[in-house]
Amino acid sequence: MQRNHLTLMLLVASVASLPSSASASTHRNLCMSAPTHCTPTGTQVPRLDASVCLSRSGELTIRGTAPCPADAWPYYLEHGEVVDPTTGQVNAYLPLDDACSQAGMCEKGPPPDGTLEFPMCCYVNQGGEQVCVNGFSCAGTIWYCYDGVSNDDGTVTCFASEQA
Repeated sequence: MQRNHLTLMLLVASVASLPSSASASTHRNLCMSAPTHCTPTGTQVPRLDASVCLSRSGELTIRGTAPCPADAWPYYLEHGEVVDPTTGQVNAYLPLDDACSQAGMCEKGPPPDGTLEFPMCCYVNQGGEQVCVNGFSCAGTIWYCYDGVSNDDGTVTCFASEQA
C-alpha cells in the first residue's frame, strides 16, 4: 500500500512540475482584450502561441517561466514574434481576413499606383449601402485590404490583388 501511495505522490509531483503551455484558457487573449497593442495584418503572420506580459507602459514581452512583473499583466498571444531575444520584446499581430476573399468587397481590375495596405471596417449605412473606412474601430466587420486607397469622402476602396 505504501508503494502505491509513493507512486501516486511521485506521479502527481511530476505532473505538477511540468511547464505549462500557453493557451487561451490560461490567460485572456491579448488581441481580443487589448487590441490597440496588436498590429492588424493579413493572414500570413508568424504564430507565437505563448504567454506574454503587457506592462503599464505598453511594453510587450514574452512571459517565460516566471510570473509577470508587478506592473504588468499576463495575456495569451496567438500570433506574434520575439523581436529582441535579449529583452524578450514581442510584436503582436492581429490577422484579418482578406477583404477581396468576399464577393463584392473589392473593385475588379488592377489596382492604381500608390495603393496601401490597411485594415478597413465595413458597415451598412442608414441608406442600406455598404461603407468601408480605414481602421478597425467601428461597429462593422473588420477586413484587411492589400491594395486600397482613401477617398475624399473618408471612405476607402479596396482593389483585387494577387495576395492570398
